Order: sequence, then structure tokens, then C-alpha cells
Amino acid sequence: MSRRSGIFTHALTGAITLSAVATVVFFVTNTGMARASKSSDHIIDAKAAGPLSFAFIGLITFVAIIFFSGTDRGEGLHAELDGAPRGSRTLFTRDPLVGLMSIGPLFGLFFCAAALLWHTFAAAPGTSGTVWGDFTSAPLPFVVLFAAILASTNFGLTLAGITVAVRSRVRLALSLVFGTVIAGIGSGALFAWLAYASTVMAAVIAVPAAAVSALTLYGARRLAVSTLSQDTSVSARARRRGPTPPPFDALDRGESVLVKIGNRHPREQEFLMATAVRIVHARTAVADPTEILDEAAPNQLVEASTRSDHGHTTTVIRFRDRPAMRLIGTDAEEAADFARKLTVLARTGNVPD
Repeated sequence: MSRRSGIFTHALTGAITLSAVATVVFFVTNTGMARASKSSDHIIDAKAAGPLSFAFIGLITFVAIIFFSGTDRGEGLHAELDGAPRGSRTLFTRDPLVGLMSIGPLFGLFFCAAALLWHTFAAAPGTSGTVWGDFTSAPLPFVVLFAAILASTNFGLTLAGITVAVRSRVRLALSLVFGTVIAGIGSGALFAWLAYASTVMAAVIAVPAAAVSALTLYGARRLAVSTLSQDTSVSARARRRGPTPPPFDALDRGESVLVKIGNRHPREQEFLMATAVRIVHARTAVADPTEILDEAAPNQLVEASTRSDHGHTTTVIRFRDRPAMRLIGTDAEEAADFARKLTVLARTGNVPD
């Protein structure tokens, strides 16, 4: 699956899932089944079904980044050390721009379609002239809600993109994550107000906000990509300055190899190396510095094994929450010894003799 189709599928799944959850929230409230608390006999008025569901939309769209994080999506060690949510770095620096920009419109489309369904069955359809009251009788309320969802999603993702850009400053990044949650609550409150607001007034606010949010999201992505490029260039310069032979020139100063294995390709040889701070898949070239193809944190390591593919021995390292690393064309005995040592390392934290 390509990155474009992957992020689009992820966004589509999120839009469908979250709009379904919002629909459950609406109908539970609309039918008088919702209580103020578990210990309370007070039933939430059906009139609150629309505004409450709007508030849910505002909150969940602003913190939409949570649907694209939680696993490292191939980020390896960086997902452990950065202040940004795991997976968000890939969203802003590797996934295509069109995929990132499609999240808001997809959320808007599905939530608005759900709201049409809600209003059709609403016990309290709202006051005429308001966004909620006119939702099924005029097109403007649909446009207003769509624009508001687009703005909320994009502004929330903008904060996530800035968090990725400052990920090396962990305290600041974590503060931004906390701030995003607080702002999401504020967004929920604004959406609750939106349900009661005059449609024309809401349109004057929501439509320009949607346009501005698209620009801020684009800027946040550019910022995140630029910081990644700076990190990469600094790392490359550091490796070129060092006299360390390959593949050890891919490691940081003071970082030592616990166990490693290489394949039998003389021109572009690949290695799997384990150090105290990461597992590295690297490739060397004749005249170029060693290139890191992939890396993972030690606490993600599960086990290592070998297998035979068409007469060639392949070494496989498996991890939690991320794809495995594979090295084709290794010596069978060396691969078996490497797999044994790495598996023991994963289980005990020590490399056997």
C-alpha cells in the first residue's frame, strides 16, 4: 500500500468510526437514555442532543491527531525519545501533503452527513434561524458545520505539526500536547455554541476560519519537514567528519555495538546492529558514508530468527508495534548465532557469550 492510499484509508476509517460514535452519543441523548452521572436520576434533556453532539465533534476533531498516533509507524527510536506523539512525525514528514490535507474534509463530510441523520430524528429540532434548527431545511448550516469541522481539525493538526517541529525540545513539545487537549475542550464548547448560533453569524466566523486553518496546517507541515531536513543534514555531516570505518560511522560518539551481522553483498553491504540504545539496519557503499535504513528502540525488541529463502539465509528481527527488520544473504551459522544472542538480549537485557 502506498503512503498516499495508506493515509487516506486511515483518515477515512477515522471519519467513519468517529462519526458513528458521535451518532451513538446523539441517539442516546435524543431518546432520553442519558443521565447526568451514574449515580444521578437526572435525565439529560433531549434538547441537548444536538449541542452535545456538536460539542463532541469539536473536541474529537481538534484532537484528531490521536487517531494517527499510538504506534511508531516506522519511526523507531525517535518515537521513544521525541516529545511528539508516536506516529505524528511520519504524518507530517513522510506522508504526502494531499493525505494530510484530506483529513479535515473527510471528517467534515462524514460528520455533516451524520448530523443530517440526527436532525431528521431529533426530538428537539432546534430554533429556526440557528445552525441546528435549520440543518435539514437549508444548505448554509451544512456548509457552516463543514467549515467549522475543517477549521477545528486543521488547527488541531497545526498544533501537532508544530509539536513535531520542536520535538527535540521535549518539555516544550509535551506542553504543546497538553495545550492541544485543553484547546480541544475549548473547541467543544465553541461547537456547542455553534448549534445555537445564528446561521449567518456562524458562517461569517467559520468559513474564513477554515481558509486560515488550511494555510496554518500547510505552514506547520513545511516547518516539520524543514526541521527533519536539518536533523538529517547535521547527522550526515557528523558522519562525514568522523574517521570511523563503516558501518560504525553510522553510530553516535560513545555508542558501541553489542552484536551485529552483515550480508554478503560487497558493493552495498547491509548490517543489523544492536547497541545499548537502538537496533539499527544500515547500508554501506564504496565511497559514501553509511546510511541508516531503519532503527528501533531496544524496548521494542521481541526476538530474532532465521529462515531460508530460495537457498539464502535471511535474518529477521521482530518488534512490538512496528515492522520487522530483515537482512537477506547472511551466513547461516553467523545468522543463527546472531539471532540467539539478540533473542537473549530481548528477554534478559544481556548479551550472552
